[in-house]
Order: sequence, then C-alpha cells, then structure tokens
Amino acid sequence: MRRLGMLAAAIAIALVAAGEKARADVAPGDVISAANKDKVKGLVPDEIYPYAVENFDGLNMTIVKPEDYPPHPKYVEATVAYACQASLDEKGYLVNYTAGQPFPYSEWATKATNHACDLKESDPQFALKLAWDVNYRWQGAGLNYPHWGFSYMRNFGNERWRLGQGEYRRTFFSHRADLLPATTDVEPNTDLEWAEFFDVKAPFDLQGTMFLLYRYTDGRADDTWAYVPALRRVRRIAAAQKSDSLLGTEFTLEDFYGFSGYVTDQAWEFKGESTKLGAMNTKRSCFPRNFEPNGATSFSRLGTESEFDACRFGPYKAMVFVDEQWQKRTAFELDDIPKQKGHPYSRKKMWYDKETMHPLFVIAYDRAGAPYKIISWALQWSEDSPVDGNKGLQVLNHVAFMIVNLQNNNSNTVQAGTANSGAFPITDTKRYYDTTRLKTQGH
Repeated sequence: MRRLGMLAAAIAIALVAAGEKARADVAPGDVISAANKDKVKGLVPDEIYPYAVENFDGLNMTIVKPEDYPPHPKYVEATVAYACQASLDEKGYLVNYTAGQPFPYSEWATKATNHACDLKESDPQFALKLAWDVNYRWQGAGLNYPHWGFSYMRNFGNERWRLGQGEYRRTFFSHRADLLPATTDVEPNTDLEWAEFFDVKAPFDLQGTMFLLYRYTDGRADDTWAYVPALRRVRRIAAAQKSDSLLGTEFTLEDFYGFSGYVTDQAWEFKGESTKLGAMNTKRSCFPRNFEPNGATSFSRLGTESEFDACRFGPYKAMVFVDEQWQKRTAFELDDIPKQKGHPYSRKKMWYDKETMHPLFVIAYDRAGAPYKIISWALQWSEDSPVDGNKGLQVLNHVAFMIVNLQNNNSNTVQAGTANSGAFPITDTKRYYDTTRLKTQGH
C-alpha cells in the first residue's frame, strides 16, 4: 500500500509538472490567437491574463526569438568600477553610489564584477536594493518624445472623446555613466537626479500648458512649475502627490516608467523570478513616425485621428496584445506597497525584465484589494530604431505605453514613435530646464 501511495504521489507530481510545462509552450514562429490562447498561460502573468488574453477575440501575438539587449559599455564599466561601494542608510536611501547598477543582480552585472558582491535573495534588504537597481537602470541620457499622442477612451475603448498631443523630455542630471570618465554629473555637485518638461499642444482647452519638474537625489519633495495660458504666468505648484491623476488621465504621476515615485515611500516585496513574455522590440511604424520623417526631432504639426489609429492596440484599444512581436524573457516580480495614507493603490505587482530592468507588466490594486489598473508597454531597441540620436546608445525606449482602468472601463494610450535617448549638450540642457524658458515660450 505504501508503495502504491508513493506511486500515486509521483504520478501527481508528474501531472503537475506537465501542466506547468504546457502553460509555457510557445516557440519562435508561433502566432497566438483566441483559438490557442492557452499557450501563453503563465507567460502572461496570471493576474493579467483574464483581462488581456482570456476573453479577447482580437488576440494576435507573434512569438519571436529572444534577443540580447546589453546596456551601454560605459554603464557596464561603471558597474565594475564602483561595485560593492553602494549601500543603504538607516532610512533606506541609496548612499555611496556613483554610477552603474548599484547592486549587481542582472546576469551581465554579476558576470562583469566576477561575483564580487552579487545581490542575493538572502540579503535582508534585497527587495529595497532591487528597487534602487530599477530606479538607476540604464536609460541613456534620458528620454525625449519630440511628439507624443495621448488618447482618452471610454466604454472599453469603443469611445475616444479626446486626443492630446505635445512634447516631453526627461534628462538625468546625475549618476550618468555616459559622461565618464570626466564626470557623472551634468553640473558639478548637482542635487538633481532628473528634470522633465511637458508641453501640451492639444486639445484646445489644454493648449499651451507646460510643466517643469525637478527630482532631487536627497529625497526631498519635487519642485514643480506650470505655465497656465489663462493666467499668462508661471506658477509654482505645491509638491503634488505622486498618486494624483496626470492631465485627467488614468495615469498617476507614479505610474510613468512603471514606477516614477520615491523609492523610500514604498515597502517592497520580491516575489521571485519566472519566464514572461515581453513586447521588447516593436517593428511597427506607429504615431507619429507614420507621418513624421524618420529622425524627426521636433514637433512639426498636429497629427490626425486616422494617423493616430495607424497601429492597432487591444484589448480596450490600450494594451499591446494586437500585432506585436513577443519574446520569452527572464523576469522578476517586484511589488510595491505604498506607505502614504489614503493612496489609491494598496499594491502594485510589477514584472521587470532582468537584463534591462525595464517593466513588462503592471497591475495595481485598489484599497480594498480588487484589481484596479493595468499598464503595459511596446518597446524598441535603440539599435533597430530609424530615429536619429538612438544608434549606439544600447537602450530600450518605450514608444507606446497604455493604461486600463478595470473598474470604470476607461483607458489611455500614449504613442511616441519618434522617441529617442539622445543627449543635449550640457549648456543646452541647463537652458532647457530653466523656469525662464517657461515664461518666454509661454508668451
């Protein structure tokens, strides 16, 4: 009887293992549709699968061979040169950090540093250190959207009631490996981590609105300024809650880049590594690259709604499960739990690509623990980009990112097909992120 029991247990284990294997049964060349959707179970996070795959008749995912996306050699060199120096203080802030991956965790980083100080799960600060790795992942000099389009949709994406357009740029001011060996900072002794600028050119009621934001390295609250056309003046804005809505969309300020808040304002939990699919290197010519000349670095004109619709997205017209190429990736789940009282999220589950530290999927939960919002991306490798300023940077740019509110069925899709990570000359960078520019450009 004992032998029969052991045999039954072995069969049960084998069946479970076979089931798990079947959940991840895709290969390059496979095309996933509603008819064979089960092939991506587990490869699309189980928390997201019911909303993105299970009931979506328009599913169309092409599986391609995984590619390598190594960071720029200067970032690798910095990781090696400053390995084992970074640490966390008693409040969880990153200290003694210069440039590169602060705590070697990606395979390329642990190999390059000869495993001198690998970040391991046994570290009591593992999740928090991993969050700092994500924060300082290789992103080039920053991100430039010469022209973005921003759709506002209701009723499962069936009703678009507004289309916003404008310009955006974020530039990193400190810990820049690309500035080595001379320096890692745009200006000596800077206390800025990054600065970003929004210029809204449409719709009419928001036209001319501009924002300038400074993020500091010491954890103090952001400084934010806005040019308000109706007042014809620049106003200093009180430090906004990162959980506030951005321009009336479903995005909060924290949701940009997957997570764009303060690392120490969250509790972090590591949930393990797994294989997940990622839309890593889109080959589509979407808005505005479908009408802007390749390499466009400025805003030439407003795009039309038909030009914005040149590429399909779905479901909700705001996810990447239509017409995109997908690769199997080694991913890790890193959840953040907001410490802020009254924050609209109780938890965000985030899956990151281990090689690049770029987010692949995010699902946020409301205060009651119910699924609330999903964020997804279409990425493009700089070396395959036709846009000037990208070649040689070895960085992933998000050329489209989307959010869906699962509770009110509203959604937003951002497209920026001319995204690039090219660097401004230092003197131009200082002028670009100056409040004086808001005044002169607004008048």
